[in-house]
Amino acid sequence: MSFHRCLLRGQRTLAWAWPDQTVVGQDECSGQPGRPYCKRLVLNGAQGKDTGHYRCYYKDVKAVIDGTTAVSVYVFVRGESLPQPLVVPCLVTVPDLNVTLHAVRYPTPLERNGMTWDNKRGWSIPRQIIDSVPMLIGVSCLAMLGGKEYQSANYLIHTTGSQVYDVKLFPEDPVELIVGEALTLNCTALVEFNTGVDIQWSYPGKEVLSGQSHPYREALAQATEAVSILTIHSVNVTDTGPYSCNVTSTDTTLTHQTQVIVHERPFINLDYRNGPVVEVTAGQKSFKLQVNVSAFPTPETQWYKDGKLINQRPEFKMKRMRMHLNHALEIKDVCQEDSGIYTVVLKNSAATLERRLNITLVVNVPPQIHEKEVADPSNPYPSGSSQTLTCTAYGLPAPNISWQWRPWGPCVLNSTQNRKSRSNGMADCQNWQGINSENAMNEIEAIETNVEVVDGRQKTVSRLQIHNASVSVMYKCSAENKVGRDERLIYFYVTTIPEGFSVDVQPPENPLEQEKVSLCCSADNYTYEQLQWYRLDPQALQDEQGKPQKLDCNSVHLYADTLQGQLSFQEPSNSWVLDFTIHSIQLQDEGHYVCEAQSRRNGEKQCLVRYISVKALEAPRYKRSLTNQTVNVTQSLRMECDVEGRPLPRLSWFKDNQPLHQMSGIQLQDSNRTLSIQRVREEDAGLYTCTACNQRGCIHSSAEVRVIGSSDKASVEIVILIGTGVIAVFFWALLILIFCNVNPADIKTGYLSIIMDPGEVPLDEQCEYLPYDSSQWEISRDRLRLGKVLGHGAFGKVIEASIYGISKSSSLDTVAVKMLKDGATASEHKALMSELKILIHIGNHLNVVNLLGACTKPNGPLMVVVEYCKYGNLSNFLRAKREFFLPYRDLWKTPLTIEDLICYSFQVARGMEFLASRKCIHRDLAARNILLSENNIVKICDFGLARDIYKDPDYVRKGNARLPLKWMAPESIFDKVYTSQSDVWSFGVLLWEIFSLGASPYPGVQIDEEFCKRLKDGVRMRAPETASPEIYGIMLACWQGEPKDRPTFPALVQILGDLLQDNSLPDGKDYIPLNHSQNSEDDGFSQASSGPASEEELRMACNTLPTRYYNCVPFAGCVFVGPSKICQPRVKTFEELPLEMHPQKAPQDNQTDSGMVLASEEFERIEHNHRGTFENVGKNIFIFSQ
Repeated sequence: MSFHRCLLRGQRTLAWAWPDQTVVGQDECSGQPGRPYCKRLVLNGAQGKDTGHYRCYYKDVKAVIDGTTAVSVYVFVRGESLPQPLVVPCLVTVPDLNVTLHAVRYPTPLERNGMTWDNKRGWSIPRQIIDSVPMLIGVSCLAMLGGKEYQSANYLIHTTGSQVYDVKLFPEDPVELIVGEALTLNCTALVEFNTGVDIQWSYPGKEVLSGQSHPYREALAQATEAVSILTIHSVNVTDTGPYSCNVTSTDTTLTHQTQVIVHERPFINLDYRNGPVVEVTAGQKSFKLQVNVSAFPTPETQWYKDGKLINQRPEFKMKRMRMHLNHALEIKDVCQEDSGIYTVVLKNSAATLERRLNITLVVNVPPQIHEKEVADPSNPYPSGSSQTLTCTAYGLPAPNISWQWRPWGPCVLNSTQNRKSRSNGMADCQNWQGINSENAMNEIEAIETNVEVVDGRQKTVSRLQIHNASVSVMYKCSAENKVGRDERLIYFYVTTIPEGFSVDVQPPENPLEQEKVSLCCSADNYTYEQLQWYRLDPQALQDEQGKPQKLDCNSVHLYADTLQGQLSFQEPSNSWVLDFTIHSIQLQDEGHYVCEAQSRRNGEKQCLVRYISVKALEAPRYKRSLTNQTVNVTQSLRMECDVEGRPLPRLSWFKDNQPLHQMSGIQLQDSNRTLSIQRVREEDAGLYTCTACNQRGCIHSSAEVRVIGSSDKASVEIVILIGTGVIAVFFWALLILIFCNVNPADIKTGYLSIIMDPGEVPLDEQCEYLPYDSSQWEISRDRLRLGKVLGHGAFGKVIEASIYGISKSSSLDTVAVKMLKDGATASEHKALMSELKILIHIGNHLNVVNLLGACTKPNGPLMVVVEYCKYGNLSNFLRAKREFFLPYRDLWKTPLTIEDLICYSFQVARGMEFLASRKCIHRDLAARNILLSENNIVKICDFGLARDIYKDPDYVRKGNARLPLKWMAPESIFDKVYTSQSDVWSFGVLLWEIFSLGASPYPGVQIDEEFCKRLKDGVRMRAPETASPEIYGIMLACWQGEPKDRPTFPALVQILGDLLQDNSLPDGKDYIPLNHSQNSEDDGFSQASSGPASEEELRMACNTLPTRYYNCVPFAGCVFVGPSKICQPRVKTFEELPLEMHPQKAPQDNQTDSGMVLASEEFERIEHNHRGTFENVGKNIFIFSQ
């Protein structure tokens, strides 16, 4: 049969399988409805060996089961000629002999069905019997004649095969060579036993006999390998091309081919596969960085990440990164830390070839909202409060955050949403609306979204500011970037009950015996249920040893008596109220009362405890009885009924046993405690009685009042009083006219803690027009938690406080709050407000105590919030370090070094340079007004309201003024002149304080007029023991008599900066980069730069300086300070010219409007070639405390 065709249809993709997998034709055919797939098998030139099972099966189904996923048919192929039998030619001479066929060495005859004997031909063995015996067998014929056995010669039956099972070419992959190298190809054919095959090669250049083939065979257990090896000893470029091995047997021909490529020389070609920037998403299980490489021979591959060899990185050692043979780098469990610049380097050392390629890997991070993990989404919010809802999202690229809201109510979910809500733990509610929609329930003040650094990462922080929480709604913030999305659901439940659970006791103070007491327990219905009142057993508060023990709320019912209260539900507030009333409380009712509620969220018990202390009733009693009095006519009479009792007795007055009421001339004050009669008359004489009554009874006290004198004298006094009043009104009007004509610039500004450059508009007029942006600076008073008082002065105080989120983060920060004392006047309030505006005007700097915010809204005190410096002022800090001036590090715990002192001086100069650039004059620059913060950062401040200068010995009284004379420049003392150059003089004194480790300037010197004269004559302090000649030279330069001869603060910054660099190493070659831009977040607060690039805030890394000591000696002679040379033949010091000691009178304290520098109109004159006063000495910069 030469042609056979099978056709089958089905519902899936079909495939055919046939007996020996020879090449046959398969093609598609048209399907039918219900069976769209069709496959047809065409068998051309069928032979007998094609007989067998032919199976059609579903290609994409693994299980092949006939009748279900497959169907088979057995095909018989009848050959054109039947196979011929094998004839063993055992010919005989006697025709009727009995001839048997035997296998060699086997006596038993071979007998098989189908074998026939022919005395003319021999034994005929059918082909099927031959196929069932071994390939090689020896046989012979036996016959008996006349009792004698005759045996023929041995015949060897040899069966030949025709099957070629497989052909393989080695190497299997394409072969690449360099010109001149040898090529060896191995063609191996797996064939049937005793199969003759012919192996021929086909390749380029065969006609020139460039190759040699070596055929051989090797017998295997079930087959034979026929092998031919082709060798070309020296290849050329022309040998490039396909190489084929053709294996031919009697029935079969198989061919296998490979490719041979011959290169002229070694090479490396490297290029991007996906571009120079590759993006991947964090969390991906596996990712490969791949490049296109064309090279021969195969180069050595190395991968680097950010310049470091991958093999040396921990990721490689943990098998999270590994390299593949195709030069790819695989990264498993991709995380953000995998981002960076990856470099692949391909090397061929023998050929000195190297290629490298940089790939930037960007790991995109899906957004994650921080508050979902740490914040409770269902905390109640007080009604009427201002609230700020925050979403802090991290992702790469930075996500966009949007806000939505929906009315309060349950979420209706479909099945798909239900599965989603289970997977991410948050219900996907519907009907969300934009936050700026007109029907938004709560008034939205603002939505602020910023990129801030939180925990060392740039995060997107969005704050929804709700002005007035009035309606319960649901808010949702969504953070989304190109690789993901995250959402936070906030149940904004508004309650009128603080914290959702509260207890109120009436009366709030300790009740009196027999008084009605009401205990009201309120719990929000959304949060709590099952309210219950208990009274604790007093014995439960102590253990068996009598020690106090702590009770668990879950077991409080075991140690208490249950109280029956009245439960009611309040619809407007959606809350439960449990009232318990004691109508007449007794002493034995005193004790602990507990209200218990159960949380709906987690079933935990919550308890609130109130202790009710009952005061016993006490009968009235007099502390001091009334006494008889004698008064003159027109004088005033005052009688006081001083009684006590519980409750406080009710007082009544009687005159001559008649009730006495308040009327013209008679006043009853302090709850009838005091009786006052203005301008006594004769008829006011009589018996006065005070009666005091409460529940325990009444008491009485009486006194006789006698009136002496005549009423005519009273008339004369009235006339005198009227005349005096008219004169007073006249003078008052005259003062008003004078005051109205005074220039406003002459009015004292008062209370201000800085002054501006005198060449500008008067300060009080400036403050009037300075803006205050409440949206930027206003802080809700509810966010502040006031703590201890850090300092106080004449009319102000500074308090330590805690506030959440002032640094644009979710942390609790410590700040300082400046506020007025109780009873402050309107002018003092205006002064503090003016100071706030000026602080805003100045701006922020690293070395200045910066403004953080303010509380200016009505219904509360005015508060100015500034930075908090934990280590206090520099003066106290240095004094505490005197015993530890050694080369070690760390603020309180470690000693100081010379480099620390230079660093402090440099930072103060930087801060004063900034203030001078803002046209601000300090006036009181001293170590007590320098605060020390973390990281060795110093900040300029002025305690202002927080210091009481009347108790500070650094402030000397002159007339009515208290002035820091030790720090003042001569022109300020004698001429009232304050400039930046007078601040330079103070800076020199500050240097002396620093390098004397907090000593008071001019030690042992009497600060009086003689001191001021000597100062003007050029007498100066000696150098501190720890000051080098360079430092003392800077001091003397600051103490030049002429202000113009002193260095400016920019010059001092340069001088001290150079000195600090020179001291970084003994040889002065290495230095700290002082011009490095520094954001002042090291203080814990985010502060913007407020100056040009050359004046950006710096943080001195003082703790990186090595140790260096000076051999410090008093200065005399010349010193170079920057480019200037300062020479003094002999520096006169106070130690060399001692002053006369004069007894110092103790100053009389008088309150003033400033806690720093007292303004005076009567300053005592100092006579020394110049006469001047200290009138209108202003105040200084910044009011703050440690």
